Amino acid sequence: MVKRGDANIDEYLDFLSYYSKENASLPLSSIAANLHHAFIIREGDSRQRVASVGKTLFENVLENIGYEPGREDRHTTSILRDQVLWQAVLCGSSKAEAFCMTQFARLLKDQRVHPDIQKSVMQVGASCGSRETFEWFVGKIKSSESEHERMNVLVAIGCFKDREVLERVKRYVLEEVPDRNKFIPIGLMSENPAAILSLWDWYQTNLRAIERFHPVLYERVIAALVPICGLGREEEVRSFFREYTKKQEKMKDVVNLSLERLEIHSRMRRA
Repeated sequence: MVKRGDANIDEYLDFLSYYSKENASLPLSSIAANLHHAFIIREGDSRQRVASVGKTLFENVLENIGYEPGREDRHTTSILRDQVLWQAVLCGSSKAEAFCMTQFARLLKDQRVHPDIQKSVMQVGASCGSRETFEWFVGKIKSSESEHERMNVLVAIGCFKDREVLERVKRYVLEEVPDRNKFIPIGLMSENPAAILSLWDWYQTNLRAIERFHPVLYERVIAALVPICGLGREEEVRSFFREYTKKQEKMKDVVNLSLERLEIHSRMRRA
């Protein structure tokens, strides 16, 4: 209803008060995803209201299920914890950030971190990290024998906030990341408030290199980047693709879908 324009975001945030004691993983995961989406789309005071509700909710969830994975955790609980840890930090939770950074310090010392929270711990480590942190991640990709761990690293490097490091990440993605995996950090940067404003220009500047991605993976890049990074420059993006799809007809479906989602997001931001 919020996406459609039949309700505003404040009504949704008020509605969530009815779930203050919810402990089932499925509705909590859905609420967390909705709040994360709203946090990315909204701006200013509205984003801060979303963050405030999210911070309270996520901290309550983590207190309930525990920050540390337990031996008897259900699979759904493990998935929820990994999701909520990162989103709690994004919403300003100092408790979640302190926990994740303690765990990340263990990774930097080659100590074990439970695999169920490794991805979120790496995301927070990158978000709070510097150029040296990025170099550690690069070394981890080269040295790790685990494909799962390498995927976690690729997710994490899309979460840096430092603009200089983000520029290094963009170059690294195009020059060093295997073709089959390039879309992963690009997708994360497309939801990273620190990267969103620069990503559309980066896409246009590096269009020839990105067009060489496998068509299915190139579609994923468009689907991730356009609906969010086109906010605030909608007519420019539409104009670009009107000409672009005349030459790249196979991209019409994903472009039309992405432009439709951009319009939905624009309406959400204006509401």
